[in-house]
Amino acid sequence: MDFINIILIVTTILYCVVALCFFSGLFRSNIPPQTRPKPFISVVIAARDEADYITQCLTGFTQQTYPSTHFEVLVVNDESTDQTAQLVETIAQKHTHIHLLNVDQQYPHMAAKKRPMSVGIHHAKGEWIVTTDADCQVPPTWLGNLAAYMQTDTDVIIGFSQIKTQQDSLSLFEKLQGCDFLSLMSAAAGSANWGYPLAATGQNFSYRKDLFERVGGFASVSHRPSGDDVLLLQLFRQDTPDKMVFASDPKTFVSTHRPETPRSFWRQRKRWASNAAFQIRLNPVFFVYILVVFGSHALIPISLLMQPQSYLIPLTCWLVKALTDWLVISKGAQTFERTDLLWVWPIWEILQPIYILFIGLTGTLGGITWKDRHHPQ
Repeated sequence: MDFINIILIVTTILYCVVALCFFSGLFRSNIPPQTRPKPFISVVIAARDEADYITQCLTGFTQQTYPSTHFEVLVVNDESTDQTAQLVETIAQKHTHIHLLNVDQQYPHMAAKKRPMSVGIHHAKGEWIVTTDADCQVPPTWLGNLAAYMQTDTDVIIGFSQIKTQQDSLSLFEKLQGCDFLSLMSAAAGSANWGYPLAATGQNFSYRKDLFERVGGFASVSHRPSGDDVLLLQLFRQDTPDKMVFASDPKTFVSTHRPETPRSFWRQRKRWASNAAFQIRLNPVFFVYILVVFGSHALIPISLLMQPQSYLIPLTCWLVKALTDWLVISKGAQTFERTDLLWVWPIWEILQPIYILFIGLTGTLGGITWKDRHHPQ
């Protein structure tokens, strides 16, 4: 047995063990306590050229069941070249809890999204910071049901996000994206429910403002063009590992409605992958897990191409991995009410090894593009 196959077997075993931990963690979903605190919440949204989505996004904040006297929405216009600012201003004139801010020179060292987010958080009056994206839609119950998790023993709330909803019409490509994102969110929920959160999405992320200030905000990761959620989560975990929960209440789920093209999807995943190496400084365990994921996927096509006569080992590893993946995503689909995505899972499972290999390699090469701005690695 050659070296490649040995590494493939080892990484596959490790991958499956961790995946089974995610699977079991999904059975430990957090039910919000009966007590319903009503802290003042600051919702921060970074917006750059979001004229196609911002009105629909902000409409959700005019319909919240949570009292408008107990929250504010801070939309930070990041030098948009379209009608984003004007659209926000029009809504803000009718709803006094919605405000338009503009980026300034206060955070010139902050890369990409971290600059407008820093501006918004600096101006926030709330005890809690809640973030979402300008292309997302939030249900009317979002803030009220998130507030149920804002107990004295909680500092961070990781929320669920999805590609559109089960009621929406999705193309095949959108369903494949949705399947991929569902698997990532299922892993995030499973790990968080075991008390060791690995990932979060800025589309649905909540934390105490004083915790953000205590870890120095984005200062230690300011040069990274991505990671306003995942990297920040690791900083939070170092400070307060026992006060982080995953919100599994369906009334807190957020959906994004931006249709990603193959090119924009690649750029998005490349941004995410670009933070992998940096995790060694923040969370070495997570970094090792990323290596295991990359190895268990990437070595399958490598082994098949380099040794076509010895296909039994890579195909067996692939089958074992697929069975484990099915446990996680099928349970995640039930938990998060996205069983509509399961029929495309076999297609995604076949594509995944090549996808992981390609994204893993390109994510470490060249710069990152975000909102038509190029950032070096």
